[in-house]
Amino acid sequence: MSEEQLYNKILEVKEQLHNLQHTYWEMTTSFDTWRFWFLLGSMIIALIILYFTVDRKRLFELTFFGFTIHVLWANTDQILTSLNYFSYPHSFTYVMTTGVTSTTVVFPVVFMLVYQYCLKKGKNFFLYTIVLNLLFAFGMGPLYVYLGFLDMNKGMNYGFLYLIDVVVVFVAFAFTKFFQMMKQDWKAKQ
Repeated sequence: MSEEQLYNKILEVKEQLHNLQHTYWEMTTSFDTWRFWFLLGSMIIALIILYFTVDRKRLFELTFFGFTIHVLWANTDQILTSLNYFSYPHSFTYVMTTGVTSTTVVFPVVFMLVYQYCLKKGKNFFLYTIVLNLLFAFGMGPLYVYLGFLDMNKGMNYGFLYLIDVVVVFVAFAFTKFFQMMKQDWKAKQ
């Protein structure tokens, strides 16, 4: 098979996969199912809580931190999903087969609020992160598996999920602090 034929075959299979995902989504998770409304509700509730509780004085820092978590987990999730370590039998939309609510909305919002709390109260952010990630990995993870929103395959387990969660939050924290340092350096030079 030539390079062009192989490429065209990949495009054809991707189109077939998209059609299958759309059909499956309509059968199991479309607008008339509790799963759709659960996923939509968890996103909306998380964003409403964030809107009313976020410290407006530190809005840029907090949202940068949350956005960094969002990007890191979304990309990690995409890789793990494409390699079939994770699969999402019921997703918010058939277009994106990754965990739209847990890794891209709820997780960043919760950690933005924990980061904010630790800054205000002078608490140890790392300790809070380690404990809260235990709740996410060993509490929310099994709940999502039980409800049918997440499947873990090929040896993926809650321990690995925990490690990924911790690394994502710590890297997001490091990025945030790095950009704060850069901002202070620029202000000092002016």
